[in-house]
Amino acid sequence: MLSGIITKAGILGILRATYFLVGAENLLHSPVRNVMLTLSILTIFLGSMLAFKEKLLKRRLAYSSVSQLSYVIFGMMIMTSHALEGAILQVWFHAAAKITLFLVSGAIIHYTEHTKVSELLGIGKQMPWVMACFSIAALSLVGIPPLGGFVAKWFLAEGALLPQTGFFGWFGVIVLMISALLTAGYLLPILSEGFFPGKDYETPKGRRPGWRMHVSLSLLSLLLLVGGLFPNFLLQPLQSLSALLF
Repeated sequence: MLSGIITKAGILGILRATYFLVGAENLLHSPVRNVMLTLSILTIFLGSMLAFKEKLLKRRLAYSSVSQLSYVIFGMMIMTSHALEGAILQVWFHAAAKITLFLVSGAIIHYTEHTKVSELLGIGKQMPWVMACFSIAALSLVGIPPLGGFVAKWFLAEGALLPQTGFFGWFGVIVLMISALLTAGYLLPILSEGFFPGKDYETPKGRRPGWRMHVSLSLLSLLLLVGGLFPNFLLQPLQSLSALLF
């Protein structure tokens, strides 16, 4: 769960260094920017690939964070107003989604002692509400509308495809699309096998998460849904910030 929060400290440090200490105008045509863009695009792809191949649930989510947070670096280094707005939205919505996913994975481990993705057959039958919240967070990470993750990725892509961004802009968007497909590949099978285990599946008896877990997961899921449907409450202050920087 902490990866959804603590990792944002480094992101905010890069944001302050880029736009408030060094300045976007000083980095725009520097080789440092090109290096950062190259590394962020590479990490987006490699993080997604590692998550796709990983068999342990929590480690898969950790590799996913590597990829998803590299979206933020990419958006900041593209240095257009829409890309910066998308990057900051990605920080916000990734935190909500990843906290949800790690809370659910913790509940699964606590109540079933299952740690591998292959052991999650029928988990949606055992914990329907918990896995419904997992589904919302997973779809947000993929970038499915009308969830918050879609809004963040839309602004990232829109800002990256402006003419002045050049090669890194359009190539980065291609990698973002590949990453989205890989994200679907390592998260959506958990949902399909969890909710549709087959006719012969029998739901095992045992303890289930209580109402406190349900409430916390519901609030996080609601945040992802409301943020996707009504993003203006976040966009307005971000647009004011980007107007000062560009």
